[in-house]
Amino acid sequence: MACAAALLLGVSAAPAAQADPAPSSAAAVTATVPSATAASADVQACTSPKPTDKSSGEGTPKGDYALVRSAPSSSCTAEYLVGTDVTLHYHCWVTNSAGNKWTHVRIDKTKISGWVWNGALDDGGSQAADNEC
Repeated sequence: MACAAALLLGVSAAPAAQADPAPSSAAAVTATVPSATAASADVQACTSPKPTDKSSGEGTPKGDYALVRSAPSSSCTAEYLVGTDVTLHYHCWVTNSAGNKWTHVRIDKTKISGWVWNGALDDGGSQAADNEC
């Protein structure tokens, strides 16, 4: 049996479940727990490089929200939806196999971390050469 749970911070209701959650006008951090029956191929394709805390930078989502993923690829699980007035603390960055830069972030005032595509960050994310993971 599949199991899913959600955690919302700073919102009055959860967005409808969909591939790319609808943005909310309220500040939000939304978390979902994937099914325990996820295919092993997806797990292997979405292995996260080991992040290191090299950057002192921080930023916010560009547009209405950003998706925080389990690994640096749009095909990996979107574990959190972060609203635009939530600060993201940068750790380091990588370039994935598709040639896209991703920043490893920690959500402000939490221990929650994950990967955000640099194009979804207001300042382009962590990019300094000495901040590469």
